[in-house]
Amino acid sequence: MKMFVKEGDHTAWRFKMSTTNFTVHRQTMEDFFCSTELSEKIHIPLICLSVVNIIFALTATMGNTLIVIALQRETALHPPSKVLLRNLAVTDLCVGIVSQPLQIALFLILLYQLPQMCRYTYAVCRTARTILCGVSMLTTTAVSVDRLLALLLRLRYGQVVTLKRIYGAVIAFWAFSTFTAAISHWDYAVWLVFGISSTSLCLVTSISCYSMIFLTLRRYQNQVRDNVQEQANQTIPLNIKRYRKTVFSGMCVQLALVSCYLPFLLVSPFAYPSRELRRSQTATFHVAVESAVTLLHFNSSLNPILYCWKITEVRQAVKDALRRLFCSSNQPRTGGSGG
Repeated sequence: MKMFVKEGDHTAWRFKMSTTNFTVHRQTMEDFFCSTELSEKIHIPLICLSVVNIIFALTATMGNTLIVIALQRETALHPPSKVLLRNLAVTDLCVGIVSQPLQIALFLILLYQLPQMCRYTYAVCRTARTILCGVSMLTTTAVSVDRLLALLLRLRYGQVVTLKRIYGAVIAFWAFSTFTAAISHWDYAVWLVFGISSTSLCLVTSISCYSMIFLTLRRYQNQVRDNVQEQANQTIPLNIKRYRKTVFSGMCVQLALVSCYLPFLLVSPFAYPSRELRRSQTATFHVAVESAVTLLHFNSSLNPILYCWKITEVRQAVKDALRRLFCSSNQPRTGGSGG
């Protein structure tokens, strides 16, 4: 009986130590981003980052609001593709009105050195960033898969890629990203590995899709070149040319996403708040992490520009939306002067 009590005490002691280590780990992670010692050394960079994030928040909000309105009125795009683009625009809009204001608040709290408030703000900011950036990455990957299926399936594309399945995929994207954000509150290391793995998988999938698209297009062009029928020479090249523009627009969005996400993916593994790494981390590294986060958010301001530049249907819909907006604002003046 005595030995049993000792065994139970030993088990309870191990459980208590593991709980204590988990709490210390959580506190260490929060302290890394909310250290007053580091914030005292980077006042000017924090002010600059705050101003830059304010500008990006305004451009992301205005640009994506216009894109959402334009896609609501646009009818030329295929409905499943339109749902994916709309989901991407809504996600970028949420970055501008939720994630970036939280990031700005975090910078201001660091400037005023409020560590307790910084802990809660950082937790909320990390959660919002994980959800929105995760949905953006998954949606961009889905766009590349959608383009590949449109090329390979052709007439069967409308039967396979339906609105119901696309809506189900979008819901799954939000659920998966929310689950990933929840992991960050349980264990930072698991969240880090999970996030890097899923992001790498998305990038590999997109690269594979676009590689297959280029190989398929080249094969189609060779077939057209060898075809001696005049009708084929008049119709197929035009379809390939139009499809190539759509693929190129998707590649531009993908390239912009990779360029904005890559610095954060390179820096985030070294931001793991272990004691060994914290000893070697300096104020410059702290600024690098926050700058990578700012570049991450910049992607939401860049996407609307790419939509209007590379997608003809979206550009025309934006022009129509702006024309209606200006006409409706000038209509009361015209009526008043006429009376």
